[in-house]
Amino acid sequence: MANISDELIIRFIHNTCTDEELLVVKSWLDESEQNVNHLFELERVALESEGLRADHASRRRVFNAVQRGIVKSETERRRRYRRSLFIRVAAAAAMIAVVTVAAVYMMRPPEVRMIEVVATNENVTVFLPDSTEVVLHNDSRLRYPERFASTSREVELEGEGFFNVSHDSARPFRVAGEYLNVEVLGTKFTFISRDTTENSVSLLAGSVEVSTAPEKDGIVLVPGQKAMYNVGNGHLTVGETNAAVDAAWHDHIIPFENADIKEIVGILKHLYGEDIVISETVDRGTTYSGVTYYCSEIDSTLTRLSNTLPIRFRRTGNKILIYPR
Repeated sequence: MANISDELIIRFIHNTCTDEELLVVKSWLDESEQNVNHLFELERVALESEGLRADHASRRRVFNAVQRGIVKSETERRRRYRRSLFIRVAAAAAMIAVVTVAAVYMMRPPEVRMIEVVATNENVTVFLPDSTEVVLHNDSRLRYPERFASTSREVELEGEGFFNVSHDSARPFRVAGEYLNVEVLGTKFTFISRDTTENSVSLLAGSVEVSTAPEKDGIVLVPGQKAMYNVGNGHLTVGETNAAVDAAWHDHIIPFENADIKEIVGILKHLYGEDIVISETVDRGTTYSGVTYYCSEIDSTLTRLSNTLPIRFRRTGNKILIYPR
């Protein structure tokens, strides 16, 4: 190692060296006895210039103290370095943990609140987040998310509902029932989904695909068709229907087109579930076209019909008798 400057040795004697300079001096002293003697000589001169005197033992004590100072300083430096390294490693680990947690949180789909609407004794109209209109018949339940996903729109129905779906080609609209599932882009249809009674889909406009499970291919309906599911045997069938009649509870209009009294009574049975008997004296050959207002009670609807058709009605036990006017 090359000789070091006297100025550095003087700073060493007066304990004003930096940690790096202390290491330089220590390495220089370890090289040779000559360097040690040179340090003593400079130390003596420094002490004499201050009016002090020191013998060889004193110089040795000073030198040993200096050496201890060097070792202590180096030890302290290493301790600070290890502590600093530990802090940096801990900080890096903490940062990695924070980034990992943040990444996991960002990758996790956000929780969406589900909304449930129940119609008990009267119809309830619901507008979904995409502006789709749903009218629930009495004793029905609808569950839907507070906001739809970016790729689909999915709701759950229990009971009977009329759907006027907003068109969105990028997000199919799906209704999950007890036994049937419906997928559409934009259309009007009625959906009945009940545990033990009728499970059916009647299409008024557009097109829908009806299936018995999400993973199965379904049946595509056209307006005027009805898909019916038999709970007993698990069969799904399609037939022609008067879809407007199926939606009468929603539109409040019962349409008739060239319908005779037998067909009219059949429609009323379907809508109200009442046992209706036609008297033998009623004209069965005349047909009628037009509409009548759908009332929540069959008696009110029959009263309106009797003002237009040549019929009367009366209740006999649990049955309703239709007879000529």
